[in-house]
Amino acid sequence: WMDFVDGETLAARVSRGRLSAGEATSVGQEVCRALAAVHRANIIHRDVKAQNVMRAHDGGRIILMDFGAGQFVNDPSLGKRAQGTPLYLAPEVLHGGDATVRSDIYAAGVLLFYLVTGRFPVEGSTPKELLDAHARGRRRRLRDERPDLSESFIAIVERAIDPDPERRYASA
Repeated sequence: WMDFVDGETLAARVSRGRLSAGEATSVGQEVCRALAAVHRANIIHRDVKAQNVMRAHDGGRIILMDFGAGQFVNDPSLGKRAQGTPLYLAPEVLHGGDATVRSDIYAAGVLLFYLVTGRFPVEGSTPKELLDAHARGRRRRLRDERPDLSESFIAIVERAIDPDPERRYASA
């Protein structure tokens, strides 16, 4: 069972138009707070995406949902099979690596990119196309998509979606 949330997903919200940097910042802060709590419990969410984040109608609180793909840190029972939504998966996970705190951070960065652009930093119709796009460095830059955004917002998102997990933030 789960609680009923009267609200809308961020995917539904973006379908009506992209968010401002201020709105996205507020959402990002709440998603990171939720991820920090999840990570403190030694759980990796593995499916952070606009469809799994809701804004409740009761004041606009942000709720991270759907832990169906989640796993405990270092849980070998799930093997190396990539789980999650391919457009949000970190390159190392697409390549068969383990999901980690940093791969959840990558997904949160993709979420922020999507909220302010309505697009994804790396696109492909299949996991193979996504792997190829990552391998060839075909990645949209947030600065090119939204030059009106502040340098600090762009820097935060670009660091979160860095292809190298060691250059991403170490924690939410």
